[in-house]
Amino acid sequence: MTLLEIIIVLGIIGVIAAGVVVLAQRAYDTKAITDLANNANTIRTAVKDTYGPSGAYPTADTANTIAMTTTNYTSADSLKAPVGKLIALGKLSLDEAQNNISGNFISIGPGSIGAKTNAGYFIELNGLNAQQCRNLLNQMANNWDFVEVLDDAPAGSYGATTTVQLDAAAATIAADTASPTGIFRSLDSATGSHILTPDQVVMACTDNNSNALILGSR
Repeated sequence: MTLLEIIIVLGIIGVIAAGVVVLAQRAYDTKAITDLANNANTIRTAVKDTYGPSGAYPTADTANTIAMTTTNYTSADSLKAPVGKLIALGKLSLDEAQNNISGNFISIGPGSIGAKTNAGYFIELNGLNAQQCRNLLNQMANNWDFVEVLDDAPAGSYGATTTVQLDAAAATIAADTASPTGIFRSLDSATGSHILTPDQVVMACTDNNSNALILGSR
């Protein structure tokens, strides 16, 4: 084999290896997004089962939620966080309670409808990049009563710290206009019930790792 042939073979091997790396990364990202969507749906069921009968949803505790780890989740402070309570009640496993993308536990808090401050609830998925944010919107947003995109919640922080107004007016995403943040679905009868399409979703979220989805229900 000549030197030129060796160089050609090595080049082909390099191209194949690069393609394998890209495919592996894509598969990893897809699994991470699917796992997070599944966790969000599991938490939705757990919150409804636990707090629905009383009609009074829990107060957000972002400080203790952000401080939770897989070793301190049974501590007194962790049990003050809504997600910690759900773990303690056996409604969630440790894996189900976490955002596998940001590495944080998923924050839960109350949602107000009209004048009632805890008539519903929200969860927050923080630390998302633009592609992850859009994929989650496309995959699950239309299954929730309230959907808001934030751009101030990287890993280690949350954007929603108190009560979320679930019937706030929603904005319409135009298919040709960037709408990086905003309320895109809500319980507002005039503006909130529209269906998000892929053409709209691609205009949402910001090109960084600080995106968060606020997903609410009653």
